[in-house]
Amino acid sequence: GYGDNMRVLKWILERAEGKAQGTEHIFGTSPRYEDLTWTGLNFSQDQFKNVTSIDHAAWTQELKLHAELFQQLAYHLPAELTEVKSTIEQKLAA
Repeated sequence: GYGDNMRVLKWILERAEGKAQGTEHIFGTSPRYEDLTWTGLNFSQDQFKNVTSIDHAAWTQELKLHAELFQQLAYHLPAELTEVKSTIEQKLAA
């Protein structure tokens, strides 16, 4: 519910204020398990790691599908989206 969303929103606001930490990955910065308030929830650190892990092979495959879509939408597609896709592909390949 809304209260659960507030846990992440609190982290986002604290990041903007320079008060919260996070972990860097190919998509940017995400909260670490210890950065969120888990009071009232039964959600372990292992569960968090499982749902926030990035499967490089799956994302590489997903971006291949995006390439086809980007070609179909090329006329209307902002150049920034192509640049972001390229950056993610480079990070996945590294």
